[in-house]
Amino acid sequence: MNRRELLKKSVIASLGLSFTPGLLVSLESCAKERPTTEQPVYLAEEQFDAIWQMAELILPQTDSPGAHEAGVTPFIDQLFGQYFEEDEKTKHEAGLRKFLANCMDQYEKSFVDLDQEKQLDYLRTLDKEKHPDSFFKSIKQIILWSYFTSETGMRSMNYLPVPGRYNGCITIDKNEKNLIGNR
Repeated sequence: MNRRELLKKSVIASLGLSFTPGLLVSLESCAKERPTTEQPVYLAEEQFDAIWQMAELILPQTDSPGAHEAGVTPFIDQLFGQYFEEDEKTKHEAGLRKFLANCMDQYEKSFVDLDQEKQLDYLRTLDKEKHPDSFFKSIKQIILWSYFTSETGMRSMNYLPVPGRYNGCITIDKNEKNLIGNR
């Protein structure tokens, strides 16, 4: 090997070493990202992310705020950790584990990794179950309750908490949101 070849190979090696960190960063960015930056307190990350995704599919943001803006998933995380009785907590955690395991068996991917259409198909299938105590029906009720009792949910319904005079026959403009309570 002559001096010219040695110099050429050393330049190529040094360029390769200088590009390695950028290559590693770009490969790392291809890793699975969480659907939310919020951190769970009581639930496992996979469980928290699955509930977050379910809530977003059940109550997406439209012209009114969705489940994410109402803080539904962190609230459910607090419910699981601080307010559920032990038997209720155990029942819901077992249902959530079964929900995730069935999804993995059926689609060979975790619920969060599925594309949105498959997630919706999976949830629709679970929603058609006849058993009233199914996990999905229970968590769906909790998601809806969490949303509609939040300040954001009440504002989206145009809720008037202080009762005023009762107006029995009122006209409703087509562009007006439905009112809950009296005007």
